[in-house]
This record gives sequence, C-alpha cells and structure tokens, in this order.
Amino acid sequence: MLCGQSPSNRVTNRPAPKPPASTSVFINCPFDEGFKGIFRAIVFTVISSGYHPRCALDSTDSAEIRISKIAKLIGECDWGIHDLSRIEIDPVVGVPRFNMSLELGLHLGARLFGQGRHRRKRALILEAKPHRYDAALSDISGQDIEIHGNDPSRAIRCVRNWLSEHRGRDQPPLIGAIALASDYRLFQSECDALLAARRLGLASQ
Repeated sequence: MLCGQSPSNRVTNRPAPKPPASTSVFINCPFDEGFKGIFRAIVFTVISSGYHPRCALDSTDSAEIRISKIAKLIGECDWGIHDLSRIEIDPVVGVPRFNMSLELGLHLGARLFGQGRHRRKRALILEAKPHRYDAALSDISGQDIEIHGNDPSRAIRCVRNWLSEHRGRDQPPLIGAIALASDYRLFQSECDALLAARRLGLASQ
C-alpha cells in the first residue's frame, strides 16, 4: 500500500529490493539547506535517466558505523557522483569539510584496488567553482572536473551528459539536458501537490 492509504496496512509494507549495482548511482554531496536545490536536481536527473540514486540518507541506524555504511553503499554502486563544493572554510567552525573528499577517495580506492566490477566503477566529480580544487585537493587536478556553478540546470547537464557518455551502444539515448531541465522545473511546480497527496511535506524530505 502507498503512504496515505489505509493506516492499518502500513505495517505490511516491505522495503523495496536493492537495485542492481549496474544501475545504482552513489551520490556524495552536502545535505545542508543551501545545497538542496543541486541535490534534488541531481537525484531527478539520475531517476529520469533510468538509474537508481543511493546516498547516506537511504537509511538511519545509530548502531552502524557511518564510514562502514558509506563504504557498503559505494560497494553496491557501479556509478558515483561526488560534489566537492563544500571544500571551503566553514564560517562557524573555521575549518573545511572533508567528508565528500574522503568518500571520493573510497570510490577511487575501490576502482584501483577492488576486484571484478569494482574495477569498472565510473565517477563524476563536481565543483561549484573552477580550479578551486587545485588548492584543496591537488591530487585530482589531472582528472576531469565538471563545474555546475551552483546552478541546478548546469548540474542536470553535467549529470545527464556523464550518464549518456557511458551508456552501452544497445541502450536508447537519453533525452537532452534542456528537455530534462524543463521537466525538472515542471516537477518542481507540481511537487507540493504530489507531496500533499502522500501526506508529506518538504520539511520531511
């Protein structure tokens, strides 16, 4: 039963089976309010392209060690999107946030030292500003870094083009980035009604 239907049936719900690694995309990004627009645009693009987004928000278990949870998620995904926009000085605590770069390291380590399909892991590295990572994480300077400029439409283009580039020849082409961005704006305009029908609110997302 869907949420919003008979309350007595909710206890019969079962967790959905995990999607196959070949279509699972691990999203490593900030979850703060200021990044929410980019995060939602990334998730929308992944789903619209026929893939399954996975991230640290998938489940909450206070008994689970967080780094073990992240490593398990990365292991279950052949694809990974890593946004390094928050490698900057936090005005409150006065130090940068390194969570995202650590998780990128886990992904690259799995590709370098893993076995089987892990050696074929794909990664998309995103940033808000060009070349800022040169100073903060110079070891990745030789890799292709895509810049979204904190613009959801540019983030959609980055993710869509990356997924399209690595699709098999027997797979249908993805719709264009402009069309996806238009679909996303339509989705946003309908989002409140969709959430209300399921007795949810943006505060719970």
